[in-house]
Order: sequence, then structure tokens, then C-alpha cells
Amino acid sequence: MTKSTIEIKTADGNFSAYIAKPEKTPAPVVILIQEIFGINEDMRHKCNHLAGLGYIAVAPDLFWRIEPGISLTDKIPEELQRAFHLFSIFDQIQGLEDLKATLDTVRHMDGSNGKVGCVGYCLGGKLAFMMSTETDIDAAISYYGVGIEGLLGSAHQIKNPLMLHIAGNDQFVPKDAQEQITAALLDVEPAKAHIYVGMDHAFARENGIHYNAQAAKLANARTEEFLSSALKASKH
Repeated sequence: MTKSTIEIKTADGNFSAYIAKPEKTPAPVVILIQEIFGINEDMRHKCNHLAGLGYIAVAPDLFWRIEPGISLTDKIPEELQRAFHLFSIFDQIQGLEDLKATLDTVRHMDGSNGKVGCVGYCLGGKLAFMMSTETDIDAAISYYGVGIEGLLGSAHQIKNPLMLHIAGNDQFVPKDAQEQITAALLDVEPAKAHIYVGMDHAFARENGIHYNAQAAKLANARTEEFLSSALKASKH
């Protein structure tokens, strides 16, 4: 495994992305979409884990327009407060455009086999859903995405596999929102949703305040199987 950074070019500037590459290429690429904490140790760890499974894992710094290189944790009150502030001023539409630029870059980068998926958490979970409706990304996975219920009008645009991991007791996604999401996706054949009963937001954030090892293990196993099927399986 090799770890480094790459530059993503946009019309109004370039930004960096953490990248972890497997021993063997060409390989499919997985874009890791950050939470409100930036590209922190948890996101880098997730990239390294995916590289160990044979993917090129890329985590773009979506907060670069505010301040490059932000890395926060939910365990320090001041950093948690700052993360919520960053979320409040972050331009999600511009963030989606930066993700589209990332998708274009990694689909054609050295070592890529052209197949690209994304996995997003919290804020990134919403952006992963948006990637599934707004781009031709080959697969998308959303962990406890916040605000997806407001995007369901575009669910008919989902053409490639989408998986949602929903926390049953998510303090930021109430029960009625969860019901709206699951109902809207019933007739969307490429989409599937899993609800984790009793879990709170960010149950899969390793070392986070709401981390639940059992639920995280189940969700991550489903994610790995899903990515393998969508990005590695041969098409006949």
C-alpha cells in the first residue's frame, strides 16, 4: 500500500485529496466523502482499509475553499463546535461540483480501471446520494446522510447501485424522514436501504462518541460486499 496526496483541478483552483493505493493496479476507485470533521484520522484510516481490500481510495478535501487541511474530532468540544460551524457555511452545491471534478480525475488517473464508487458519511452521506442522482458514478453508499428526505424528487434519476445505512435513532434524521426515504426508494430498483435499530448518528465512526462496534461491523461488511459486486464483479 502507498499513501500520498493528489491534486484535483477545478475551474477556480486546485485542491488536495488523500490517496491510498493497493499493491496491485489497475484497480477500481472509491471516493471517500468526508463528514463535517474534514479529512481526519478516521477518514485516512478508512482509505487505508479500502486500499488493503484492493481499491484505490481517495478522500478529497471538500473544505478547501474555507480552509485547506481541516482535521477535527467529535471528542473535543471546541472542535465539535467548529465542525458544526463549518457545516453551516459549507456550500454543498459547490462541494458536489468538487466531487464531480474528483470523479472525472480518478476515473482517468494512472492505475484506475475506470470503475468508481463513493462512500459518504453524515454530510458526505447526503453528498453520496447526490452523486448517485447527478452523475454516472458506478456505485454510491451513504452512511446516515442528513437531509436526504429533501432530495427525493430526484430519486428517479438513480441508475446505478445505491446503498443507504440509516441509524434508527438518528438525532439528525427523525423517524418521519426515515419513512419518507425508505418509501421513496421502494420502487427504485438499484437502491436499497438498511435501518440499524436503536443506533444513533455516526454509529460507524470509529472511536466516535456514538460508535457501536456490532452495528459498524454489519454495515461495513454490507458496504464491502456491495462495492465488490458493483466494482469488481465481471459483467457477463
